[in-house]
Amino acid sequence: MKAGSWLKRGIYFLLLAGVVSIAGILALLNRGTVELDLAFAEVGLSKPLAFTVAFGLGWLFGLLCAGGAVLRRRAARRKSRQDAKGTLPVET
Repeated sequence: MKAGSWLKRGIYFLLLAGVVSIAGILALLNRGTVELDLAFAEVGLSKPLAFTVAFGLGWLFGLLCAGGAVLRRRAARRKSRQDAKGTLPVET
């Protein structure tokens, strides 16, 4: 195993441990419930669960947005390489 990958894994582990510990501290300090009045139902959630769901949905939305941007950039790069080689398929 290379030293660089070991260091990178260690940094990722420390970052993950920090996020989990901060989430645990927030869960302990913010006990109670949050009442959500949705259009079709009323839901009562604990505050730690509400924080976790909001964080997870935000992370998922960010991942989807970044993934779309990466896919668009890859497609543009592929097209420009094909244009440079002259192997772009002819559209009819």
